[in-house]
Amino acid sequence: MNNERKIITFTCAAHFFTHFYELLFPALAVPLMLSLKMSLEEVLQVSFFMYFLYGIAALPWGMVSDRFGNRKSLIIFFLGTGASALLTSFAATKTSLTVSLAMIGFFASIYHPAGMGLISLSMKNRGMALGINGVAGNLGFVCAPFTAGILNWLFGWEAAYLFVGILCILWGTAMMLIPIDETPHPHHHDAPAEEGNTSRKWNFLILCFAMTFAGFAYRAVSVILPAAFEFKAGFLWELFQRFHFENIEGAKTMAATLLASSIYMVSAVGQYIGGRVADRRDLRWAYLAFHALSLPFVLLMGITGNYLLVAAAAMYVFFALGMQPIENSLVAVYTPGRWRSTGYGIKFILVFGVGSFAVYCAGWIKEAWGLGSVFLFMGIPVALLIMCAVLLIAVSEKRKSSREIPS
Repeated sequence: MNNERKIITFTCAAHFFTHFYELLFPALAVPLMLSLKMSLEEVLQVSFFMYFLYGIAALPWGMVSDRFGNRKSLIIFFLGTGASALLTSFAATKTSLTVSLAMIGFFASIYHPAGMGLISLSMKNRGMALGINGVAGNLGFVCAPFTAGILNWLFGWEAAYLFVGILCILWGTAMMLIPIDETPHPHHHDAPAEEGNTSRKWNFLILCFAMTFAGFAYRAVSVILPAAFEFKAGFLWELFQRFHFENIEGAKTMAATLLASSIYMVSAVGQYIGGRVADRRDLRWAYLAFHALSLPFVLLMGITGNYLLVAAAAMYVFFALGMQPIENSLVAVYTPGRWRSTGYGIKFILVFGVGSFAVYCAGWIKEAWGLGSVFLFMGIPVALLIMCAVLLIAVSEKRKSSREIPS
């Protein structure tokens, strides 16, 4: 296996697992509630530090990765999350569960700065590699609920964490034994620090605002989408009733989550296409195009139901998530190689950290004006990020590097 294949194999595995962990806990919330004899509200509170550290620890891990190497950080990711998952499988109290889940969040935050830093520096076809990597992350979203449900049904909730913990430790052991060359690919030439440094900083600052708005809008849509499907897109539930599934506890919710999982499969296609676009088009204009095309669909989600709602949601996530390889390529363009992982750490603090406040915002809008209004209001941050993309094009340097921003 050549060096680039080793890089994409391990980074895809890590991306899969980091998002698998992200959705594993929500899928097991009810079994945990019954097992530990806690209310659902108490169970959800247990996960706070996991999600908080998942976002806030990305920046320090990015700095560590730039100092000591991305490969070493990814080994720590696999072994750290694996060991933490094993501890979680043996947790018997609220305190022990809180601590072990927090450890998962802390180690899981390593992936995005280290994994994307490694890809952006060492892969020749960077956009395509980021697109493939994005598909792997989406598969983690899709697989976590199904895997958790099956293992919980067969063996109990502990088995889900035991299973993923063992797998991660095996991947970490393999990465320890397989050498990877982290030398930056000669295809990617960073401008000297003294050349265009101020301009690049301003471009990155504008991009930071755009990424913040994008993360806020996407988080609000993602947390409210299953509920919207449950209350406004009941056609799959009606199909279940024909097969006499009406007495299965939670079957209506299951129908909604199945629709949501299907949506994430569409987003995987979007990321693959976004990766190909990133290697062939001007990144700034592609970034603007993807977000501009997402705007009418997020608004359409607010005024439609049933099949049209699902179709609009599929198109929204196609563009809103499909742009990620383009966005990550822009981060690579506007950050020098020596602090590339730190740059990605900044991105994911903004996307996951600031974006987490969208959960409260979506709940407030839903209570005040209804489910559909959440999508309509999210048109505002999408419109603001489109304005940021336009501003980025306007202020960026006229002289483009044919290597860094394909035209």
